[in-house]
Amino acid sequence: MFTDVMVDIETTGLDSGRNAMIQLSAVKFNLETREVSTEFFNRCLKIPPYRFWDEGTWNWWWSDKAEVLQSILVRAEDPQLVMTDFATWAGHGLRFWSKPLSFDSPFVQSYCRDYGIEMPFKYWESMDMRSFMRGKAFPKRMVEPRLEFLGAKHDALADVLHQIRILFAFLERNT
Repeated sequence: MFTDVMVDIETTGLDSGRNAMIQLSAVKFNLETREVSTEFFNRCLKIPPYRFWDEGTWNWWWSDKAEVLQSILVRAEDPQLVMTDFATWAGHGLRFWSKPLSFDSPFVQSYCRDYGIEMPFKYWESMDMRSFMRGKAFPKRMVEPRLEFLGAKHDALADVLHQIRILFAFLERNT
């Protein structure tokens, strides 16, 4: 049984109320058993008319990540449909994880609010991956495992899978 879900997003900027999500990926996993679901959520979103690109983020994407950005933009779908499907896919009762929680969760919450979708995760159970690892390592200094990145960096699905691998590797070394 999967009790947790790692979420990663790609965006048009840092402001969860004004900038847009352009990719939303999530993978269910079980922290205790270290199992990972093979049913991924990986969808790209069109930019709603009331959200926009931050100029610095636009330049950052086009500087050396243009190929990844183009692969995201060509798959863009109606954001309300994507968020509705995401809430259905997630169901209720999973623990939301991300790196960092303070970035990904506000965007997901903002989009759920925009489209009248109940947030499928309880904020008080949400986990920031690095904070969790710092707590597990305490009083020692937390050392994040350095693992080879598989896939394209800044593709949200590749990022999610990498984050889960880091979390599991950390737990193997620190429990």
